[in-house]
Amino acid sequence: MKLSEIFNALASGELANLHLADNANTIFDEKKEIVLRSINLGLTDLYTRFYLKRKTKELLVDKSILVYKVDDTECIEITEVNLGLDKLCLNMDYHLLDTNTIKLFDYPRDKETLLIEYKARHKTLTQQDIDDDTDVELPISYMNALLSFIASRVYTSIVNQLDGDLNESNRYAQRYVQEIQLLVQQGIDVDDLHQHTWFNQRGFI
Repeated sequence: MKLSEIFNALASGELANLHLADNANTIFDEKKEIVLRSINLGLTDLYTRFYLKRKTKELLVDKSILVYKVDDTECIEITEVNLGLDKLCLNMDYHLLDTNTIKLFDYPRDKETLLIEYKARHKTLTQQDIDDDTDVELPISYMNALLSFIASRVYTSIVNQLDGDLNESNRYAQRYVQEIQLLVQQGIDVDDLHQHTWFNQRGFI
């Protein structure tokens, strides 16, 4: 989906009462960066909760080294480790030192390939993405959850202003939880996106 689609949906829906948009339901340019911060936070929460983006890292092991790190700022958590043709078991063959670092229990054979699969975070959106109306890396099935998260955050941020409403913030926070529960019940996660070429090409599954 385009970033403008998210802004337009918010302007005509969840944020319609906050005087952030004009009569054409377009969020004012000077307000978009404020809303964008909540969009990024919402994406981060969804990417942490669900397996939306999968990446892999190949490392050449050294027989004298046990600790290996995924040097990628997008890494949220390591989900699978393979050494050569063998799939390693967590807490039997290796353990996690950090979200992006593993320690093998036994020294590996020299120059074997360590393949680490991990859950990755989204691209952080900036003002340039607003200007370019970039594609947002999120399946459409997560749209309602994202809109609810954004609305809760925006209402909270202006609660002390004239048009702020803490009750509205709480209502959207509760709706966000409900949307998350619905996604979980429907089993919508990374495996359900496997057939979509667009996501595969960009590191999605």
